[in-house]
Amino acid sequence: MMNRSPFVLLVTDLLGRTGTHRDETIVGAVEIELDLDKVDETHPVTVQVRLEALADEILARGNVAYSAEVECNRCLTGWIETGEAIFTQLYSKEPDEDTQPISRDGHIDLEPAIHDEVSLALPLVPLCKKDCLGLCPTCGTDLNTAPCSGHADESDSRFSALRQFLEP
Repeated sequence: MMNRSPFVLLVTDLLGRTGTHRDETIVGAVEIELDLDKVDETHPVTVQVRLEALADEILARGNVAYSAEVECNRCLTGWIETGEAIFTQLYSKEPDEDTQPISRDGHIDLEPAIHDEVSLALPLVPLCKKDCLGLCPTCGTDLNTAPCSGHADESDSRFSALRQFLEP
């Protein structure tokens, strides 16, 4: 038997019982890898969700607590960032563009909604601090921890003629 995702929930006890609800807490891994952010099995997410029965639908509302490995866009320093994301998803036996499917055997899959909301909550351009100085473009020294020792005269560079366009 295949291992089912912890985010796939059986909702047959709610179907057809408008107004009933059930609360769930789920801990599991979600794989998200952006340029400088990563969430994976080393940092499982915790999902608290309320499942509410509507006429022929299930409304899932919840929040996701996550930890992500993040890398500064300027100096490449890494750290673990924690956060929360809120999600709302409607599930239906007859899905359309606004709803997700309820399977024939009465299961719903929260993982796509969780994945999307955590991905959107992660910083697009993470910075270790607002005034991060980054790395020296010549030698790679982290300018936040040490001053750059200077570099040889670059006047013999092929690009030195372009310097006049950059300096006032």
